[in-house]
Amino acid sequence: MTKLKISSKMHLFIIISTVLVAIGIAVGVICHFLDGGYFNYGAEFKSYSAVEVNYAYVYYSDADKVIKICDDVFDKANVGYYASSAGETSEGGRIVFKFSNGVDDEKLIAVAADIQNALGGAEGQNNAAFHTVNTLLNGDRVLTYCSIALASAILLQFLYFMARYKITMAFAAALANLHGLALYVCLLTLTRVPVGISAVAFGVLTVIATMISCAYFFDRYRRNLKKEPFTKLDCDAQTDACVNESFASVLYSTVGIAAAALVLFVALSISALSPLAILAPTDAALFCAASSAYGALFFTPSVYTRIRRIGDTLKARSKN
Repeated sequence: MTKLKISSKMHLFIIISTVLVAIGIAVGVICHFLDGGYFNYGAEFKSYSAVEVNYAYVYYSDADKVIKICDDVFDKANVGYYASSAGETSEGGRIVFKFSNGVDDEKLIAVAADIQNALGGAEGQNNAAFHTVNTLLNGDRVLTYCSIALASAILLQFLYFMARYKITMAFAAALANLHGLALYVCLLTLTRVPVGISAVAFGVLTVIATMISCAYFFDRYRRNLKKEPFTKLDCDAQTDACVNESFASVLYSTVGIAAAALVLFVALSISALSPLAILAPTDAALFCAASSAYGALFFTPSVYTRIRRIGDTLKARSKN
């Protein structure tokens, strides 16, 4: 069994967390003004410009021929798309080419006109059009609803911990949840990992894993307080003992949850046939495990020691 002395390292862990969060906020603010967004939004949330090409099967039975014509026009105009998708319509097919917002709209309008001329055919059967898609608004709604759900979950956990354990433990658990989420968000900001649905899901999972870890730790604390030898120890020794006893359970549960979620996202991303499709959820899973494990095993126990001392002092004053 490990013999960790966590209780005496509170200032060190606070400094580490504060520095990481401060750097993350600074990078996010700089990128907000210079790089177009606080986060590096992924495909689900990223606004983009698009050239949509519709063609009739009577002229083009193979989508590859249409794509080759479009690529030739894009090369002549010196513009490049970062993604494309193809589908079917009632009369033929549809291909959508996505461009970042940095590409000039006037150039893309001209490109769409050139593609339509290159496709030829009767009027209305083969055509190309330019339009913009603002998906960031929907991303804001997702983040807003997730924030409301997480705030409700943290409040319910606070009330549950206050009833089952102690009010000091409830405050420490709430602080642990906020700390883990802040650390996770700042790691996303620092590394510029694309923020999409997977990143939001792992953010929620970070809070859930922290809740479970706090339950392990404080449940061990509650059981030990019923033992006479444990009650004779000072606050620091009690915290260190509980950390050592719950270390393996907290670590395995945190890493296990992140690993299981990662396997699920990888399995769902296999259809994309691209390594880049699983890069974002892989990084998000690692950040989830690191944030929740660090917060539950190191930051929270050390801070709880100080919170408990404050609580004991206030309790003694109220008795006096």
